[in-house]
Amino acid sequence: MSAGQLTNRQRGLVYASAFFGITTESLIGMLLPLWALARGLPPAQLGIAVALASLSPLLLAVPAGALCDRYGDRQVMLWAGLGAGVTAALYPLAGGFLAACGLQLLGGLARSMSWLSAQSYAIRATPPGERNTFMGRFSFAGSVGMLLAPLAAGALVDWLGLTAGFLLMAVWGGLLAAVALPLPDRRDGAAEGTLWQVTGGAYRQALPLLAQASLMIVMLLTLLRLSSAAVNASFYPVHLDQAGFSPASIGLMFACINGAISVGSLSAAAVIRRSSMTGVLFGSIALSVLAISLVPFVTSPLAVGALSALHGLGLGLSLPTLLAAIGRQTAAHQRGLVIGLRTLFNRLGYFAVPVLLGGLVHVLGLRGAFVATGALLLVGLAVGYAYLRRLRIDFG
Repeated sequence: MSAGQLTNRQRGLVYASAFFGITTESLIGMLLPLWALARGLPPAQLGIAVALASLSPLLLAVPAGALCDRYGDRQVMLWAGLGAGVTAALYPLAGGFLAACGLQLLGGLARSMSWLSAQSYAIRATPPGERNTFMGRFSFAGSVGMLLAPLAAGALVDWLGLTAGFLLMAVWGGLLAAVALPLPDRRDGAAEGTLWQVTGGAYRQALPLLAQASLMIVMLLTLLRLSSAAVNASFYPVHLDQAGFSPASIGLMFACINGAISVGSLSAAAVIRRSSMTGVLFGSIALSVLAISLVPFVTSPLAVGALSALHGLGLGLSLPTLLAAIGRQTAAHQRGLVIGLRTLFNRLGYFAVPVLLGGLVHVLGLRGAFVATGALLLVGLAVGYAYLRRLRIDFG
């Protein structure tokens, strides 16, 4: 089936894969810090537990992308959704730090592969002429899921306790598998070999792609974008808890982030038309970093909600823009591999930032840690922009 032959029902299923595929990441970002606080884990252990969810994807994202190219995004999506659901259901049984670390290693890989395969399927299924608009809608569907799930989880945790929140997360993973089942299998046929040949040779095929300067800059922007998101997935709920926010209120603040992500995702194509892809990429990531860095300096719900919304707007504008940039620069048979590379850089940010923040909180306090991390990310963004200007690269 060619890319242009998606039926309306199949388009709806692809959007649903975004709705369910990314949401488990949003839920664990809210629930794990609350779980750690309930068990009295110190900041350093919370940082390690959050980071471990990114360790297995950091090591295996590129082979996972190669598996999408070889066996099909649908097949990977199906099994990853089931894995995300099963591991989520086991969190309430985890009695301490080591058990949580084990679940983070397994669950982090499953959640990462869920979103990786959904993105790869969407890019592979979309004709180039429709990609900006389609990926905007795809990202919007994901951000709507991220808006609704924390609200539901916060209400459930207030009403029934943390176990109910994790069970909601398990249902979300199962629903991704249910969405994947009726999707048509789409693969380009260029990837061949056994399971071990495909996974073993993945890095050998992927790393030379980074010699393309434009793709390397996209990966740097991916790293910086997700590094800012890693802040709200680790110590953002800790600040809100210390400021007296209830679990339902914390869920509402996550909804402010994810509601703004929805607006940004849906607006990205129009904003690109009125400015440029380069401007949207750098400006939106700078906005998300600045906004989340200022959150510890405010405690009123209105101020926290406003900064959270600005952070989410930056994340929302940047996601479909990054995916469209990747689609422009890669061959069809390499889409899964390149999305795997993107996931690797995502997870590098998710792995490093919580550990860095956990250490900085001990030394500088919560406010100092947020500011120092934000400053580091903005320096990285400035270096990337200077490199782009030096090479006269323009994404459009």
